[in-house]
Amino acid sequence: MALDGIRMPDGCYADGTWELKMHVTDLHRDVSLRVTGEIHIGGVMLKLVEKLDVKKDWSDHALWWEKKKTWLLKTHWTLDKYGIQADARLLFTPQHKLLRLQLPNMKHMKVKVNFSDRVFKAVSDICKTFSSTLICERQVRGHILDPIKL
Repeated sequence: MALDGIRMPDGCYADGTWELKMHVTDLHRDVSLRVTGEIHIGGVMLKLVEKLDVKKDWSDHALWWEKKKTWLLKTHWTLDKYGIQADARLLFTPQHKLLRLQLPNMKHMKVKVNFSDRVFKAVSDICKTFSSTLICERQVRGHILDPIKL
């Protein structure tokens, strides 16, 4: 096209594209992609991974929109449908991360948590993890403390 690469005063290009700024947390690197609002989130992630040219398993990664504090998990939705424009800054980051929890007995434990889940579900999953661990601990303690059960 004859208008490719001509930048307008508003920061957009004459062909309707604009620069989408993203930060890749694993690589501590900022990346810009030239996109339109019609590209879907899956396409953005594909273009980003191709541009990074790093051989890695990116399957656990997703886009986090800092300004709106939301995960862009519907990969078939377009940037327009999410309302993402040229002023947006997205993070490309893993969904599962380690969380350090302090228990009531003042012990600290590291638990892998899915940060893209709703808060209630994430807390529920953590509780399930600890309740099964605590049940096992109670059973072991019961055997140790009560020699008759051995």
